[in-house]
Amino acid sequence: MLSRFVYDGQTMAYTRTGAGKPILFLHNGGAAKEIWTEQVRALSGQYEVICLDHLGFGESDMPETGYTIGDYVARLSAFIDHLGYERISVVANCMGSTMTLLLAEQRPEIFDSLVIINPLSENTARRGIIGWIMPVVARFPKLSKAIARRVWVPRMLTNLVVVAQFGPRNWLRALRSPLPGTHVAGQGWSVRGRLASLAELFANPSMLGAVDRLRPGLDFPPFAVVWGASNLGLSPSAGRALNSTLRPDHAEFLPRCGHLPMMEAPDEVSAIIREFIDGTWDLEKTVTGETSATAR
Repeated sequence: MLSRFVYDGQTMAYTRTGAGKPILFLHNGGAAKEIWTEQVRALSGQYEVICLDHLGFGESDMPETGYTIGDYVARLSAFIDHLGYERISVVANCMGSTMTLLLAEQRPEIFDSLVIINPLSENTARRGIIGWIMPVVARFPKLSKAIARRVWVPRMLTNLVVVAQFGPRNWLRALRSPLPGTHVAGQGWSVRGRLASLAELFANPSMLGAVDRLRPGLDFPPFAVVWGASNLGLSPSAGRALNSTLRPDHAEFLPRCGHLPMMEAPDEVSAIIREFIDGTWDLEKTVTGETSATAR
């Protein structure tokens, strides 16, 4: 069921499915809540699953401005308060991971546990394939935002934009038959102005650097970090360096997955979410290639 939340005069759309322990799902930039289609199907029988469209994406409002990481963190904080739970678990990808980590530093008491996927930071972005654009946007922020508000991807090509974010394990299969959520996730790229939020994010890369500087304390909620080992957009090798400072309770690199592992390897990702959030993760077993754990 689609619901709406208004914050500072702007409306964000979200869905709630199932009943039980609440899990909030946050998508990456350029996508929408539908990237979690398979996780909703797998987990809503056991949990209450909430999927949010960030401002500027999906069925949420698309204002002219207001897309800094600070803006997104403030909205996420207000949205979680609106949901009314004492504590909530969050599963997030890319920019969703960024805002979750920064909010958890500010308000650790509102979180139960976190599954952080492909976290966007200044370093993981600069060392990925998108890194070249960051200094351009930072040097010419007004021009970059103006261009971003006017460009779009032809609808016939939007599925290719999504598939290009996958790792090699799914390229051919996804081209033959789109994976669940592909059409809706890709539609946003065909809407003029959808890229404005990403332009504003990258206009101030030092704000993304807050994740690189983050050192979780003892009161930080339990969290796992999951990477697509073949992510091209963000750098998995920079992700390994980031893990050395974040010191997650569990770290996972999914072989041959890219930027959207929840679509590429849905069963594996759903299993990681379920076992970590339930506290049943066996640190001695390796489900998907590489497992590591470090204690804070």
